[in-house]
Amino acid sequence: MSLAIDGIRKRFGGREVLRGATLAVARGERVALLGPNGTGKSTLLAIVAGLIEPEGGAVALDGVSLLGREVRARARLGYVPESADAPAHLTVGELLALVAALKRAAPPPADLLDRLAVPPLLEQPVGSLSLGQRRRACLAAALVGDPALLVLDEPTNGLDPGGVDALAALLRERGLSGGLALVATHDLAFAAAIGARCIRLAGGCVADAP
Repeated sequence: MSLAIDGIRKRFGGREVLRGATLAVARGERVALLGPNGTGKSTLLAIVAGLIEPEGGAVALDGVSLLGREVRARARLGYVPESADAPAHLTVGELLALVAALKRAAPPPADLLDRLAVPPLLEQPVGSLSLGQRRRACLAAALVGDPALLVLDEPTNGLDPGGVDALAALLRERGLSGGLALVATHDLAFAAAIGARCIRLAGGCVADAP
């Protein structure tokens, strides 16, 4: 199992955000994407998740492209954006059921929901939740179907220390079973806690972090 990001280019208006970004994530690996705001971390993650089309380059999971409008391989991917946005009118339970239906997968098991402290939120509308609660709900939704790849944008924002610890433990365990994670973060302690290989985005390209 592997993720290959090759030569991704993306421009917004006259600004070239990504200029041939290239990265490989191996089986069981957690990769932390570092860099200041505005360097393209969120853009790269959104491209991997299929939400933004690049001007050039390729993204493949186990050799199967993740780019294009109709890509079944995305069912093997779970994504949480920085804002942890989800339809505000849905309850958390309805959100999980919707994602499970779209992925044709079983809902997350009860023990996973317990680890993420989601059960007390199941009957609450997403729009009524705090950022940390929304993040827990969106993490649970991202884990529907036990995806091979997790793509997480600033996943510790809004989480209390217990939530951060639970997420770190979950990512380490998934790595031991071969799961991949690509994480954009400013939280170096979290990157260390999940045993991530740290890389840096600079000038629209990827380099090993110093």
